[in-house]
Amino acid sequence: MTLAEELRQTFLFERLTEEQLGELATAGSVVRFEAGDIVFREGEPADFLWMLLDGELELSRYVSGQKMIRMPMVRKGIWAGGMHAYGEGAGAAYRATITAMRTSKVFRLPSSELARLLSAWFPMGKHLLDGLFQTVAMIDSAVRQRESLVALGTMAAGLAHELNNPAAAAARANDELRSALGTIRECAQDVAGGGLSRDQLQTIFALQAQVIGGARNSPALDPLGVADREDEITDWLQDQGFHDGWKLAPTLAAGGVDLASLDRAAQELGPNALSPGLRWIACSLNASSLLDQLDEAITRISGLVRAVKEYTYMDRAPVQEIDVRAGLENTLVMLGHKLQQGVEVVRDHDRSLPGIEAYGSELNQVWLNLLDNAIDATGGNGRIRIRTATDGDGVLVEIADNGPGIPEDIQRRVFEPFFTTKDPGRGTGLGLDIARRIVVERHGGDLSLESVPGDTRFVVRLPLRLGTKEP
Repeated sequence: MTLAEELRQTFLFERLTEEQLGELATAGSVVRFEAGDIVFREGEPADFLWMLLDGELELSRYVSGQKMIRMPMVRKGIWAGGMHAYGEGAGAAYRATITAMRTSKVFRLPSSELARLLSAWFPMGKHLLDGLFQTVAMIDSAVRQRESLVALGTMAAGLAHELNNPAAAAARANDELRSALGTIRECAQDVAGGGLSRDQLQTIFALQAQVIGGARNSPALDPLGVADREDEITDWLQDQGFHDGWKLAPTLAAGGVDLASLDRAAQELGPNALSPGLRWIACSLNASSLLDQLDEAITRISGLVRAVKEYTYMDRAPVQEIDVRAGLENTLVMLGHKLQQGVEVVRDHDRSLPGIEAYGSELNQVWLNLLDNAIDATGGNGRIRIRTATDGDGVLVEIADNGPGIPEDIQRRVFEPFFTTKDPGRGTGLGLDIARRIVVERHGGDLSLESVPGDTRFVVRLPLRLGTKEP
């Protein structure tokens, strides 16, 4: 029996003419599979239409780490795939996996050939199918764009919150520094006009450098220790005749000055140079402290900008060799404002974790969705555990929380579009669907869920290289 005759016996092609059957047989080919062979896998490009000629196939899909049997395929002529024939709106990847259950014979037709034959034989039907898939794709795209905007809003809110603190600190230090400059001028006038000798001036400047250097290198005291030192310094200054010693004491104490240092200063400077000398040192300490605060705030802002740039992979090619741990840490920066509410983050990273080839910005969206869900699950007061490990020829990322868990009867639905367990208005129901698409369809990986009360885990498995997932 020729292939054209065999195709005639299928319900899918029984109405075709002899000429059409011949052209169809020429455009396609027959592929044989043994029991256990994978015909195609979920997430792979949908480049072919597959039709059963003889044998038995099984269509399945993994949901929450469990293999869900969707449909046994035993009827001759039953088909799957070929979605590329209907344009980009039909989807770029297979949505399930088909496995041969016994020795089977399958007709394989490239999607490009299917599109050509449909256009030639059934132009109106082809236009209707194209339009249908394009409409569905437009609606799907609009909804997913909204989810992306929600994710962007989450990131923007977190970034604004994180930037506000160092920006406010920088502004406060800047204002105080302006005021300190006036005090420094007054102290400089006291030193210059105090009739001090050259040796006394050199001693003052040497003490200034010593105190400022010591302030940066000495260990910080706890608040109670600082308060005790302020009291000691205030009493010492009063004994030396300083009527406003209480004003100088906080600055000197915060700068690490102790009574031993003050005694040495009094001995080296002498009575006439002690007051202008200590005031000059206090002014210098205050200005140095304010500059350190500015430096810390600017460094924090610079770090946030760098984290955002790395998070979005700005000015970089879509596919990169990436460090999964860095992506997770940058995502935590974006969510810092939510973590500060009382969420503890426990990290368990594999230090030897290899880099992977991936769409970096898309994977970061996965981490954002999973971590944001985990934070919400804890109610803002709980523990999140992030674990990374080598997993065969790939890497594993596990994000767990100690929230109430997801009921068993709905665990299988969490990756469905528009399904959400959050209160109305708090979730679109697309975050996990998008995460699954990115992991499975874009990277050939796997995303699964394990949940019991007090321990909910989303497990992501990714291959080291795109398109190299093992069967």
